Amino acid sequence: MTAIKGRLSPAQWDAWYREGRAIDRLVSDAEVNRFLQRVTSSAGASVLDVGCGIGSFSRQLSRWGYDVLGLDFSSAAIQAAQRQGVGGRLHYGVHDFDAQAIPPRLQPASLDLIVCRNVLPFIDHQRFMVDARRWLRPGGQLYVLVRVWSERGSEPDERPWQRGFTEEQVQVLQNGWAEQERCWLGRHTALFLSGEPSRTL
Repeated sequence: MTAIKGRLSPAQWDAWYREGRAIDRLVSDAEVNRFLQRVTSSAGASVLDVGCGIGSFSRQLSRWGYDVLGLDFSSAAIQAAQRQGVGGRLHYGVHDFDAQAIPPRLQPASLDLIVCRNVLPFIDHQRFMVDARRWLRPGGQLYVLVRVWSERGSEPDERPWQRGFTEEQVQVLQNGWAEQERCWLGRHTALFLSGEPSRTL
């Protein structure tokens, strides 16, 4: 994945997951409340969990009745997620959003909701935002959770899995979306984005 300070390899993430150092951010009650208040998709909706890690949020989405595909480029993370259970409305796969071709399942207008928790700083996020808009059905939403740092380069070098964005970068993420909502969750910000911008003739 393309990152702010260079690409971190799948092997590096595999090692961190096996060591228990890179773990999914816990799904807090505050995040759940904000999510349920602002996400419009109903049970049965098709959801992509980008960079799903060990699948904590994927499993929560499945419990809410969504049809969930969780993708991560760390095979160790996906193996850990699969040990918690798959099938029915929940599926996992290994995928590198920067280095690999788009999976056949991700067709234009094929998704109702895309979830991206603490992942955008590690991938080519500009390319991803274009792809996400194409994958969403009309009325679909993109949910982004990202840590906000005061300035670029202020992330702790000893914990590279905690990379985030500056406030300026977060503002850029919102460009081109007709509907935007934002809230704070501690040091993280949550974005709920949907809709094409209206065009004036």
